[in-house]
Order: sequence, then structure tokens, then C-alpha cells
Amino acid sequence: MKLSKLCAVLGLASVAAVAQAGNPSADLNYTFQQYTSTGPVGSNSLNTNKFYWVKEATGTYNGQDVQSWVLIWDPKDAGPNVQVSGSVSFDNTILAVFTEKATLKGSSAFEKNSLSYDYSDSMVGLETVDAKQTSFAGASLNLTWNAGDPGDMVRVLTAVPEPETYALYLAGLGVVGMMARRRRTQR
Repeated sequence: MKLSKLCAVLGLASVAAVAQAGNPSADLNYTFQQYTSTGPVGSNSLNTNKFYWVKEATGTYNGQDVQSWVLIWDPKDAGPNVQVSGSVSFDNTILAVFTEKATLKGSSAFEKNSLSYDYSDSMVGLETVDAKQTSFAGASLNLTWNAGDPGDMVRVLTAVPEPETYALYLAGLGVVGMMARRRRTQR
């Protein structure tokens, strides 16, 4: 394949990768996977030894474009010795984490249409101890959550790159393409 065509193909693939938020990854003591059922979440109905993530909607928060995610841990067994700990990493900077029932309900505009949410239990979200053991810096969410009913659920908002970022990226690809073309004509 010619260098200019290769640059074009790689450039388009890279732009597509930048435009799509990648799935989060985790370093946890529980299995971490995408939740693909329809719910309801938040109601202590999952009862599984897995830690789930859901990619919700994009929208605007405090004047910035964001991608919303829900993290859910609803273990089979509850008790003081059942605990999930570690970190969850996203592609982009975390801007906010909603841990309480009121803020989860207040940010319901980000909910995924095909997923059912249940906020009827007064303990939806994180218990006080779990909220104190949850922090974020950059694109990483660090947590230590203890098992309790109705399980734990948070909404995480991550930054979405601004259009200027895409423009700069495309400009850089254009320069690479011009260099490849110039190199070819100098032969």
C-alpha cells in the first residue's frame, strides 16, 4: 500500500477512535463487565458477584459536553467482609461523580433509554462510608465499597473532546499526508 494511502487509512481510523469514547477498564477484585440487560438497576435486583458498567447518554454538564456512565455493584452476599476495591479508568477526564439518590435522580437526563432505573429504595447510591471511600483524579475513579442493600450505584460524567481537538488532530494528519506526498515526489 502506498504511504499516502496508508496515512489516510490510519488517519480515518484514528479520528474514529477519538470520536468514540472507549469502554472503561478496571483493576478491581471483582469481574468488571458491561451490563447488557434492561434492568432495573438501583433496586437490589441484580445480586451477582460482578461489577458492571453502562455507557449512558452524552449531554451537557456545567456548559461542557460529557459522556455519562453508570457503575453498579450489587453482590449476592451482603456483610462487612464483602468488599470491592480498586480503580476504574476512563478515556477522558472525570468531571463529576454522583453518589447519592438525589443527585442520581437529578441527573436522570443522562439515563440510557433501553435501561430501566429504580430509585424507590431510600439507600440507592452509595452509603456514607462508601462515598467517603470514593475519589477521582484525572480519568481514574478509586473506590472501596462495602456490600449492603440495595447495592452500590454511581453516575460518572467524563469530558468529551471539544471540536477544536478534532480540528487539530485532522490538521496534524494533513501535515503527515503532505510530508508523505512530498517525499514521494522527491524520489
